[in-house]
Amino acid sequence: MELRNIEAFIAVAEELSFRRAAERLHMAQPPLSQQIKRLERDVGAILLHRTTRRVALTPAGKAFLNEARRTVHSVHAASRAARETAAGKVSAVRFGFGGPASPEVLMLLTRMYRTRRPDVRLEVVGPLYAVEVVEQLNHDEIDAGLLRLPVRGSSRIAVREIVRHNMAVALPADHPLADSPHVGLAELRDEPVIGYPTDRGGTVPSLIQGAFLTHGINPHVVQVAPDVHSVLSLVGAGAGIGFAPMSAGHIHLPGVVLVPVPDIPPIPLALAWREDDTNPALMSLVELLDEVSATLRRQPSVS
Repeated sequence: MELRNIEAFIAVAEELSFRRAAERLHMAQPPLSQQIKRLERDVGAILLHRTTRRVALTPAGKAFLNEARRTVHSVHAASRAARETAAGKVSAVRFGFGGPASPEVLMLLTRMYRTRRPDVRLEVVGPLYAVEVVEQLNHDEIDAGLLRLPVRGSSRIAVREIVRHNMAVALPADHPLADSPHVGLAELRDEPVIGYPTDRGGTVPSLIQGAFLTHGINPHVVQVAPDVHSVLSLVGAGAGIGFAPMSAGHIHLPGVVLVPVPDIPPIPLALAWREDDTNPALMSLVELLDEVSATLRRQPSVS
């Protein structure tokens, strides 16, 4: 089975037109048709339905397409890695992160990676909303990123959970509940809430809203802030209460305290990457996750 025949099939499958695929591959249609026939003969199945008016994938073709893309990507990635190594070039991993609430994870992961792979340049990009991490992964603008689960908007993304952060309410230091060991949502029923945008694909807003509704409460949102730091700043200014992962405790703002809220489920933080990306430098990052998770479990400050 020849790689060029597989690439020809991918072009036809994506264009659903022999003419457009031939133009894309800078070749004539007759040899392109011959390549597809040879590939079907090698595979032992019809991959494309062809008529004079249209081209469509058969069920076998749809199944073959996913694996074909992975195969081609892997071959090119292997060739690229070999060329770069032979030329003495330094590989790079573009790494996105999702805001100020997970600095321990970001610092630990990047420090471990730079220790293990000093030959790879780690380019940190951010802060990014979760939806932006997914978009940049889909557009090959980053190679991996930290985000909150669940992932929305892509079936091409692989994820692995690293740690779960307990949720807290941010209160003014003089609030009657500020000295409590924990707070229930029922105790916050009438409080003015500083919320997060709901149109950016974030997990935290839906998690908080869902927890309130589960307890039969409609939160009284008086203002929206773009990120954790802004929420905490507004709490300190007396605009209301807010919610954040306990890991945001490193943001020391005068007059603001974080109190655990067991009624809100812990929120997972994960590493995401394109599932068909076999770049060895990226795989080295993925291979560190178990060790990172184990280290974080020994650090109660990230809970």
